[in-house]
Amino acid sequence: MSTPNNDNNDIRNANDNSGKKSVKFALVAALLAGGILAAALTAGQVLNTAVAQTSNSNDERYAATGISANDNAKPYYHSGQYLGTSTVSTSGTATTKVKPDKFSVSVGVETNGTTAQEAASSNADSMAKVLAALQDLGIKEDQISTSNYNVYPVYDYGQLKPCIDIYPQPPECQPKQVITGYRASNSITATLDVSGGIDAGQVIDAAVEAGATNVNGVYFFVSPDKQQQVQDGLIEDAIASARHRADVAASALGLSISGVQSVNLNDVYFPIYSKSFDVAADGLGGAMTPILPGEQEVSSTVSVVFYFSDNNPIASGNQTMPSGMTASQNNPDCTNPPNGPMIC
Repeated sequence: MSTPNNDNNDIRNANDNSGKKSVKFALVAALLAGGILAAALTAGQVLNTAVAQTSNSNDERYAATGISANDNAKPYYHSGQYLGTSTVSTSGTATTKVKPDKFSVSVGVETNGTTAQEAASSNADSMAKVLAALQDLGIKEDQISTSNYNVYPVYDYGQLKPCIDIYPQPPECQPKQVITGYRASNSITATLDVSGGIDAGQVIDAAVEAGATNVNGVYFFVSPDKQQQVQDGLIEDAIASARHRADVAASALGLSISGVQSVNLNDVYFPIYSKSFDVAADGLGGAMTPILPGEQEVSSTVSVVFYFSDNNPIASGNQTMPSGMTASQNNPDCTNPPNGPMIC
């Protein structure tokens, strides 16, 4: 049987053991907290060292370009070779005078007959004389082509007998279409070189004297080969004009032209000089008919978008970039997030 003293001793021993365990737990917790704090301090020192190294690297990189690097600078987003480069949109116009190198004359013969065959036969005879006269003038067969041929009836629109003015009129009072004969119309076109030794007036006079009853018109135009030659020259001059305007703007801004974004070429239209004649009214067939085409003015306009650059070299990437920009191509300081643009 235990005594009260022994019970008290047991209680004291249990309390001592519990106290010792609490002290051990406190020591362990203190050690863990100290380790975490030391790790945080070490990581902070490493991060500060990396930031300082990056800052020094940036300072060295920007020192050669005169671009200031600071913590508040906005990141540069990579999007191509000319990244954020300013542009200027301008246009240039070139104008020149061109003398047509081709002309065409269209003449025709109209004949009447009581039948279609009679009208066509008479027309063929008259046209044969016109063709012979043109060939005697020196025009070759491959320079002449038929432009229109037609045989059609001629109607007389009239009433068979007088009728009173009522509505609707009875059938016997309706206008009647009565064929009174036939007409044949044949037109040819001669196309020649302006400098070929035969002018338009000679062609007209020879055709009319041979029996041509109408002159449908004279047309002076520029041949396709000459059009291409003139157009190429106009484009070159118009682009040079646009470039000059862009250079003036760039010089005023202290910049220079570094490239072209786009070019828009407008079509070049070549006018056609034409003149019509009425054989009966103009009294052709006497003195030589003067036809003077003169020169025609043509122009071309281009629209060009140029890139501006101040030609500041960036050490990283060896690119020429505008002031205040960072070249991100081949730049180890730039990161490329999976869902976003490259950021430096």
